[in-house]
Amino acid sequence: MKQWATNLQQNTFNGIENVSIVHASMIQMVDSPAMILVSGRSESYLKYQDVANYYYALGYSVYMLDHRGQGLSERLTGDTEKGHIIDFCHYIEDLAKFVDTIVIPNEHTRLLMLGHSMGGAIVTRYLQTKSHPIERVVLASPMLGIILPAPKPLIKLVAHGFMLRDRLFKRSPSYVIGGHGYEEKPFDDNDLTQSLARYQAFVDIYRRWPQIQLGSPTNLWLLQSLAACELCVKEANKIAIPVLLLQAGSDTIVDNSASDDFCTSSNSDLISKLRFDDARHELLFEQECIRQPVLDAINHFLEPQC
Repeated sequence: MKQWATNLQQNTFNGIENVSIVHASMIQMVDSPAMILVSGRSESYLKYQDVANYYYALGYSVYMLDHRGQGLSERLTGDTEKGHIIDFCHYIEDLAKFVDTIVIPNEHTRLLMLGHSMGGAIVTRYLQTKSHPIERVVLASPMLGIILPAPKPLIKLVAHGFMLRDRLFKRSPSYVIGGHGYEEKPFDDNDLTQSLARYQAFVDIYRRWPQIQLGSPTNLWLLQSLAACELCVKEANKIAIPVLLLQAGSDTIVDNSASDDFCTSSNSDLISKLRFDDARHELLFEQECIRQPVLDAINHFLEPQC
C-alpha cells in the first residue's frame, strides 16, 4: 500500500442536521495555495491518495471531505450500503461549512477547487448559490446530467412512485430499480478507467476499508440529483469565476450533452472545455497517456494569472 506524502490529518465536523462529516488535510509548513478536492458518489478521500500526494508535491495544501452518507462520514439509512440523500442542498451546505470553518482560517495564498463527477455538481451548485473565496475551479467529468436507462420523465415518475410507497409504509428508502448493495466488479466490466493498476488500487482500498463500501443510490437520491443537475445547467450564467470543464469522451456514467448545454448557457468567457475522446469517467485515474495530459491541462489552467 502506498503512503501519504506527509502527516495526513483526519478530523470531523457536524454538517447540516448534525451529520458527522469526515475530512482530511495535508497542510504545507509555509504559505501555500489550497487545493480542495471534492469527490464523486460512492467515493472516499482514501481513494484520492495519489491525487492528493501529487498536488502536495507541487506545493499545494490539500483538503478533502467525505460526503454525508458515504465514505467514512455518517450514513443516512440503516442499510449503510444505500447511497442516500434527503436534500441535495445538504451536500452544498456541508461543503460551504468545510470551506468557511476548516480551509479559510488557514489563510492560504489562493483557494482552488477540483470537483469530480457528483462532486462536480456539488461544486457547481456551491458556486451558483454561495458567496465564496474560490479563485478557479476544475470540473472533471462533472455530473451535470446522468445517463439513464429510460427517458428521464419515466425514470422520475417511477422513482417518485417508489419513494411515496416507502413513506406511506414507513419503509427505509429503497434502491433505484435494479439497485443493490456494494459489488466488486471485475476490471473487464468496469466503466471507470482503462488502467488495470489504478482500478486494482480502487478495489484494494474498498477491501481494506469495507466501511467505505457503497452500493446503488436510492430513489430519493436520484430525484434530488436529477433536480440538481437541471439547476446546474439552468443557472450556469451565475458562475463568476474561471472554470475548466473536462469531459471523458467514452463516459457511460454522466451525460456529456448536459455539460455541453452548461457551457453554452454560461458566460463563455469564463468557461473552458476540453474533451479527452478515448477516456472513461475517471479522468484522474486513467491510463497514463490520458491522465498526464489531463493533469497538464489542469496545471496550466491553475497557474497564477499575471
